[in-house]
Amino acid sequence: MTLTKRTYNTTIILDTRDRENPAQDLIEEVKTTLETMDVEVVETVDLGRRDFARVTDPNFPSGHYFLLTLEAPTSFADKVVEKFRLDKTVYRIMVQS
Repeated sequence: MTLTKRTYNTTIILDTRDRENPAQDLIEEVKTTLETMDVEVVETVDLGRRDFARVTDPNFPSGHYFLLTLEAPTSFADKVVEKFRLDKTVYRIMVQS
């Protein structure tokens, strides 16, 4: 038997600078994009705005963090990073299985 879906914990940091939409609207857009990748969002936790431990850009010292629990295909981890690579809303994405 082959495993076709896994549970992933995914942390997403949003860049909300120069955005009029609240962070909740932006995460809904991200969730919609994930659903096009055959992903089921099980749980969403808003961790709020947090300062970065190491600031690489003095104009961007913090980001809005979300933790998503997902049911996704086993190839999800590779594909999701590539999917959001050019999206300026998603600053960082970390996937844990």
